[in-house]
Amino acid sequence: MEVFIRNIPFSASDIHVKGELAKVLHSQLFGEFNQPLPLNFQVFLHRPKQGSRGLTGILTLAFELLGVKFLIEYGGKSPQQPVRIAGRQIFFDKGRKSPRADVVDTIRRLPFVDPVALQEKEARLQEFAEQAIRIQTVQFGWECRDGAFSPEWERDYSETCTIQFEGERREIRIMIAGTEDTQIIAISFSQIEYTNVNDSSGDPAIYLSLCLSPTYESELPRDQLAAIERSHQLMNPRWKGSVYEIVPRRRLSSLDDPGHRRVAPYACYALRLICKHRSDLNNFRRLAQLANLQNPQNSDYPVEHRQLFSEQVLSKLSSWLQQHAIHYWQVTYQVEALLRNAVLDAKEVLDLIGRIELVLKKLGPKDCAMMLLQFRTEAKILWTAEHPGSNKDAVFECFSSSLKDFTKRSQKKSNERGRTDGNFDCYHVIVTPTTYMLEGPFSEKSNRVIRSYPGGQFLRVVFSEESRLQFRFDRQIDGPRFVKERVGGVLHGGLRVGGKKFDFLAYSQSALKEHAVWFVTPFLESATGEEIDACTIIDRLGSFDNLEFDRRLIYCPARYGARISQAFTTTDASITTAEIEEIIPIKDIERNKSCFTDGIGTMSSEVARDIWKALTRAKGRSFRRSRVTPRAFQIRFMGSKGMLSVNYKLQGRLICLRPSMIKFEAPDSPQVEIARAFDKPGKMFLNRPLIMLLEGLGVRAPVFMKLQDDAVRDVKKATESLRGAARLLETHGLGTSFRLTSVLLNLDKLGLQLKDRFYHKMLDLTVNHILRELKHHARIPVPGWNLVGVADEHNYLEENEVFICVHQTDAAPIYLEGMVTISRSPTIHPGDIQLVKAIGQPPKNSPFAQEPLENTIVFSTKGQRSLPSCLGGGDLDGDTYNVTDFKPLHPTSVAQPAGYEPAPRNELDRPSTMSDVADFVIDYIVSDILGIIAVNWLIIADQSERSIFDLDCIELARLHSDAVDYPKSGRPVPLSKVPRLKFKHKPDWNAPETIKPGADFYESQRAIGKLYRAIDLEDLQHKYRNIPHRKLPEDTDISDLESGFRRMSLEPSDSIQRVVKARVSEFIYVDDISVKNLYPMLAVFKDYAFQLQYICSTHSLSYFRSAPLTEEEAVIGTIAAKSSQPRFRKNQISSLREKTAELIARVREDIVGDDDSTDLQQLKRAWAAWQLSVLQVKQDVFGAWSFWFICLGAIFETIKSIEDEERVDRHRR
Repeated sequence: MEVFIRNIPFSASDIHVKGELAKVLHSQLFGEFNQPLPLNFQVFLHRPKQGSRGLTGILTLAFELLGVKFLIEYGGKSPQQPVRIAGRQIFFDKGRKSPRADVVDTIRRLPFVDPVALQEKEARLQEFAEQAIRIQTVQFGWECRDGAFSPEWERDYSETCTIQFEGERREIRIMIAGTEDTQIIAISFSQIEYTNVNDSSGDPAIYLSLCLSPTYESELPRDQLAAIERSHQLMNPRWKGSVYEIVPRRRLSSLDDPGHRRVAPYACYALRLICKHRSDLNNFRRLAQLANLQNPQNSDYPVEHRQLFSEQVLSKLSSWLQQHAIHYWQVTYQVEALLRNAVLDAKEVLDLIGRIELVLKKLGPKDCAMMLLQFRTEAKILWTAEHPGSNKDAVFECFSSSLKDFTKRSQKKSNERGRTDGNFDCYHVIVTPTTYMLEGPFSEKSNRVIRSYPGGQFLRVVFSEESRLQFRFDRQIDGPRFVKERVGGVLHGGLRVGGKKFDFLAYSQSALKEHAVWFVTPFLESATGEEIDACTIIDRLGSFDNLEFDRRLIYCPARYGARISQAFTTTDASITTAEIEEIIPIKDIERNKSCFTDGIGTMSSEVARDIWKALTRAKGRSFRRSRVTPRAFQIRFMGSKGMLSVNYKLQGRLICLRPSMIKFEAPDSPQVEIARAFDKPGKMFLNRPLIMLLEGLGVRAPVFMKLQDDAVRDVKKATESLRGAARLLETHGLGTSFRLTSVLLNLDKLGLQLKDRFYHKMLDLTVNHILRELKHHARIPVPGWNLVGVADEHNYLEENEVFICVHQTDAAPIYLEGMVTISRSPTIHPGDIQLVKAIGQPPKNSPFAQEPLENTIVFSTKGQRSLPSCLGGGDLDGDTYNVTDFKPLHPTSVAQPAGYEPAPRNELDRPSTMSDVADFVIDYIVSDILGIIAVNWLIIADQSERSIFDLDCIELARLHSDAVDYPKSGRPVPLSKVPRLKFKHKPDWNAPETIKPGADFYESQRAIGKLYRAIDLEDLQHKYRNIPHRKLPEDTDISDLESGFRRMSLEPSDSIQRVVKARVSEFIYVDDISVKNLYPMLAVFKDYAFQLQYICSTHSLSYFRSAPLTEEEAVIGTIAAKSSQPRFRKNQISSLREKTAELIARVREDIVGDDDSTDLQQLKRAWAAWQLSVLQVKQDVFGAWSFWFICLGAIFETIKSIEDEERVDRHRR
């Protein structure tokens, strides 16, 4: 309703009027309209008319009933309750017009914003704009451990440099005016560790300690910007934009100064700004307080020019690196990492060179590099308050301690540290706008290329912001130009790391999404002595030119890069063509331009068994016994990619390939590489896009609310018992690296409970992780499965029929029957969800009775269009599909599936080169807007009355399809084509987890909004903030171990020790364990603890000298810290789980030995290791508890293997 207002004082503003009306409308009289938040309304004042006695205006209310009630109390000439502004009564009458629908919709959706607070905010921003603090000298330097600040670059600016606060952007901007441009040092408030304001040294100085490097920018001088703005306004009077839309600022890697360019990659975390007057310090304090910046300290900070990164020091270090990189690159990599990762200053690194050379001579390059990796991890801790290293000797002492510990640990280990088959040492480089950081090596799964060149040196290079988040482009900055300069400079010019030059090689499709690529340095092939470089590797991959099935492939750089990327997909090697009797080409099943077998071929049961045997060779006997051979594999083979499913009619060792699988010709690639084995069914989880679609198709919000309420209840109930906790971890895929589910179930079978702090913190992290996924992603478990799609090779199923047999370990097979809801992520179009018929248990004479293709969805090959293609453009080359027979999730209506033509390719008029592929990578980093499209679709579906059927949502679905094709087509979706949001305020569920939704967000009334608000998260970082990080185990000789073991034997055993001991004693003599048995395990434990700490230190969400992840986070496989980019946190968690899984696989092998050991021998070793872990737990050292779980898991699995063998023997007899 519109309410007409009159007799408003001329002195009143709309903010004043709105403030007074808020007191009325938010009173108890209108209480029912103020739940759960104060109601919103709009006030608009008309221009004053000549001769009028006061102002008039319009009050717009969201509800007719509210307007009626308001006018009863306050309307008319003689209201029951008058409203006065500035002592003058104002009057209200019903408006003559109906309010505009968009205005009412906005009022209903957006929260009320206090106009007084808004006015104060605008006044604060105005003060920031008008106030500038003059700076005389800018110094970049290094914070030394003894508390001194060493300026490494400085420059006097007299009248041309100022500090300005940007309240809206929450930044401090240091502006350096010049004749040709203004250079800017931009520092976000969140980058500032602490500030110090002091004049005790004689200079009034502001000191800033940062956790990340600042951002450097340049713009035109102010007078030129003002002239451009005036000129544009004259030509476009209605223009109200920013001048930076016309002439954007330029981003830089350093200030435009040779000296600063030299030190910027290293001495960038501390600034000292010398002001002209002492009064400037008080002004800074006042502005900092106004901006809610942390209160500046006032402590003495000694300043000493120590020349830590002088040209001479850096030149000497560079020469040493290049000289030694020829033969000892593993070592020079670790030396440069000390410098690049801000662990040591350049002079400290140079001072260590003599010691490093002695270690290199004594231990050899491999062990020297490993020792330096340990030193780097431990030296980083010197910066923390718990381990203050206040003098120069602290570095040398730490180095000596690391060397002593590493040498003893190496001597104790009885065998060479192994690794699971197919893994390699992967070195990581993170290229940021100002520097690059070095990580690793990490033992990771390899790919076809890495396996082909075991002597090669490869780098995985990631391009990111200083925060390690993906590039985000400010509209006021020319982002594409910067990426072309910074990323393009590295891709085309190469990268010098550890004294060696590396060149761009290629990428995998999954890595490209993370802005990661492979680099390689030239090396000699051991077999032939030939020099191998990036060009050699690409040339040997296969033929990409003038292919019969894709003659224009080589003309499209994106397509060319995508086909090359197949060789860089992470895979496991399995069988070779020598073990295959025949490779048979078979035709695709096609109809109406639709391919029903797109990306899938077949194999015989014998081939499936051989592949599985090769894959599980390193997994151990117990693993092989517990798993059945998968019926489908995702493969890479001789230039083809896609799936192989079992066809029971094939006899012998046969593989059948279809044309849709073959992407290029690689006859010299004989290995069948396995990208994924589908050996168990995946669980189905909802997500926000899927919920938005289902709600739009008729599934009501209460259905989702009940599923989430059930999930929350199950989470909380599960923590009451070990069995419940085990199943909870299993459902959500947590603790898998450490096989926690199995350990907890075995403890539960023995009637035991865990009551220690470590276990309860793990439970807290588990609950927090699951609730966080519910709140921020609506990841709700539902009765259903996530299964890979395969084709009905036997033409048995009718159109819109599927066959599904789900078979979990130790359970009867489940045959889905009746109507099921099926979809494939990502879902974005109303037709991406379909209802199909599952045929249930097959008749005895059917092909699926002969071969049920367990844990797959078998799609019909009949009909007008392939069903997978209807589900978000899916195919059968490894796509997985969500399927559920849970009737409440069946939509009440089903939309026609989308049908889009493939995006046209971006082709050249000549064959592509790898330089063109590098250009595509640059374009991709700039133009990949898939995430923007998906988020805008979800927000518009929330904002629009038509929800998912809004025309903008339909258009976004089409653009999404083109954006998905971009990595292969090379044709980006222009940002200008993406429909804008309905209004600037966003739904509350879209707020990053790092902030609390405020005035810029509205309370979403869609299901995903209600689900979001129903979850409250505990702040675990605050809860555990005072618990110190556990230290690494100290050096222990055999006498220390003996005395500790003796003390432990005299102490009363807890219930777990007694029960486990009794269980193990059923198979071996448990009291036969001596210190000699424990001592080798101590080396295994200490090596494990160090490796785990390094993984924890490199997987936190911020890198620079930040606290590492906790041991509990590593065990669960989660990260408690918040991130503004959920995808980065997700990638870090995924990497954490991969690294810990590989580490635990190696450690388990060290504990129990290989398959040549008998089960009883393995049990004896596992028992000895667990005894050691109990002793280490009592000493409360880092790694002890997780090692305790690893050893206990080894005990239980070995016992199971013994009992399984006994059962088989009894059956044979």
